[in-house]
Amino acid sequence: MQQFGIIGLSVMGKNLALNVHNHGFSVSGFSIDKPEVDAFAKYEDEKLKPTYSWEEFVNSLEKPRKILIQIAAGKPVDQTLQTLLPLLDKGDILIDGGNSNFHDTNRRYHEMEAHGIHFIGMGVSGGEEGALNGPALMPGGDEEAYKKVAPILEAIAAKAPDGRPCVSYIGPEGSGHYVKMIHNGIEYGIMQEFSEVYDVLRKIAGKTNDDMSAIFADWNQGLVHAYLSEITAEVLKQKDKLTPDNVIDHILNEASYKGTGNWMLEDAIHLGTPISVIAEAVLARFMSKATTREGKEISWKGEVPSDLIANLEKTLQLGQAVAYAQGFQQLSMAADAYKWDLRYPAIAQNWEAGCIIRSSMLKDIENAYADGKKLDNLFQDKYFNDLMKENLPALQKVIELTTKAGIPTPTLSAALNYLESIFNPSLPANLVQGQRDYFGAHTYLRNDREGVYHTEWYEEK
Repeated sequence: MQQFGIIGLSVMGKNLALNVHNHGFSVSGFSIDKPEVDAFAKYEDEKLKPTYSWEEFVNSLEKPRKILIQIAAGKPVDQTLQTLLPLLDKGDILIDGGNSNFHDTNRRYHEMEAHGIHFIGMGVSGGEEGALNGPALMPGGDEEAYKKVAPILEAIAAKAPDGRPCVSYIGPEGSGHYVKMIHNGIEYGIMQEFSEVYDVLRKIAGKTNDDMSAIFADWNQGLVHAYLSEITAEVLKQKDKLTPDNVIDHILNEASYKGTGNWMLEDAIHLGTPISVIAEAVLARFMSKATTREGKEISWKGEVPSDLIANLEKTLQLGQAVAYAQGFQQLSMAADAYKWDLRYPAIAQNWEAGCIIRSSMLKDIENAYADGKKLDNLFQDKYFNDLMKENLPALQKVIELTTKAGIPTPTLSAALNYLESIFNPSLPANLVQGQRDYFGAHTYLRNDREGVYHTEWYEEK
């Protein structure tokens, strides 16, 4: 009998199965797509078993069965659950490893609970390479069930620089998929920040692709030690096989999206979380498809500041910190709203390897939340507050320069506005509330006494 089962044997499912197998566990694989099973069968041995029917798959697993569902999110997951239910026994464990909406995971968690089935919604990050060699895993749902699958998940997960596996129990219900959603939203934000810095380097600093590749590679050894720095350097220097140019110069400048960034923004609006950087990153992808491209190319004729490259590195480091801060602020507000006990140091540690937003800064975030420390905002922590004070002038100079040049910087500008707002005791929202009371009698609070007030702003004539 096999110790673990995987449904869905496309690239991600197959690679996760091979990862489990490579760590000494026996695994069965099944897909409704027979060619996927045939491809999987090429790896068959006594610890890796291809199966060709639902019944064969379920019956090949030791009890309690531990099954990972690695298929497209949405209706296919519900259909799979309904097909599996008659074949399972109480106490079996199902894990949804797709990019499911956390609302769906909440519902499925309680539906499976009613049938005596343990359900885990698990975010998986790292792409096909991570699936094979070590992904970041974010499991939420039934904690007792998680303990039973933890040895396998800890074995296959990426390992942080200190050797700890990048997986731990996130929290109840759909919290695992919620944390993956936040991960993806932060990913949107930081990727867009990289693209804006790239735009400044090419249009103002006049750097070539190879120059920029070297700059990002240098930053990866400096203030922005991150996977995205590493791959940005690689993307920029890649030569094209179809032209004498670099590939980057022939990629159409339209950015696609699959929905998780949108989901994060939707729930931020529900919760009232000011995730301005992530919001602008989502809208920037929309803008890339909506622009008419009728304008003229930017040609900067002004002076190039001698400290521009250093300021851009500091800007990118601080912008990255703001994206993380906004993500963790939404996690905190979601935990309060949905009554989830989220473990923020563990979440940061889960992202330290294997995932797209991995960077050395995550260790600083883990430290910021250590020992049960409560933060309304990451910049209340001394390390990040000092980082803000140190790098804010650089960010301000970059935004001033890009404004003069006519280069849009939606996420970097949002990061600056966020930092200039989040601790500001005198934002002008009093005027907004005064206007609301004027036209709609919406009332207001006062800053000098308790109570709710309304003013008769004008008299009938």
